Amino acid sequence: MKIRISEIEQTFKEIFEAEEGRVSSVETVWELSKDEDYYKLVISIHNLSIEETLIIHTKFIFKCDLEKKFVTEESFIYLYDINCVYHKIDFDNIMDLKEKVENIIISNEFGEDIQILSDFIEAPAMFLNYYMKRSKITDYSVFEVKYEPKFKTMPCDKTTFDFEININNNYRILLSLSKRDRSDVEDYDTYTFQFRFLDEYETVESDTLQNIHFLIGSQIAKLLDKKLK
Repeated sequence: MKIRISEIEQTFKEIFEAEEGRVSSVETVWELSKDEDYYKLVISIHNLSIEETLIIHTKFIFKCDLEKKFVTEESFIYLYDINCVYHKIDFDNIMDLKEKVENIIISNEFGEDIQILSDFIEAPAMFLNYYMKRSKITDYSVFEVKYEPKFKTMPCDKTTFDFEININNNYRILLSLSKRDRSDVEDYDTYTFQFRFLDEYETVESDTLQNIHFLIGSQIAKLLDKKLK
């Protein structure tokens, strides 16, 4: 029996509206394939929390007929990691689909970058203050960090992760983080951190996200020192 799109949508609604679940943003869009033979149902998610797992961003994509009524394959792909790293999952029926989606989220079956960014937004102010204190940066304190994606749905290679950082409950710094794959250098990627404070833009690049708290914390201090002292 063919699986209806309405069943897919209802399944995701049940997952997100579960008592133990929480999601900041869900956006559903249709994309016509390049050969115009089928549609893709794209469910884009930001800041998803189920049980003890927090996922900053992912997408679930289903191949559908041109009438947008049924899926044409009993499988989906999901955004495993930035940029455009997808994994394919087969399912047998709608109940199996729900179980596999929930298992991906609860088991945190995502790549290193998404896991690092997800860990970061779990308690960003606490970690930033800790790293700033370790670096003897004592003039500033991070009151709050909000994850504020500019666009709910974007091509995966153009996705940015956008944050609003409240300093001393008085200053606001905007941060946009993106990843650029370096096709000219094997196994080498560049992460770009663009900061905006008042009318000043500062860009910092790194080849890893592992030191994200220290990098952000130290750059915040440099920006504030530059503009306020």
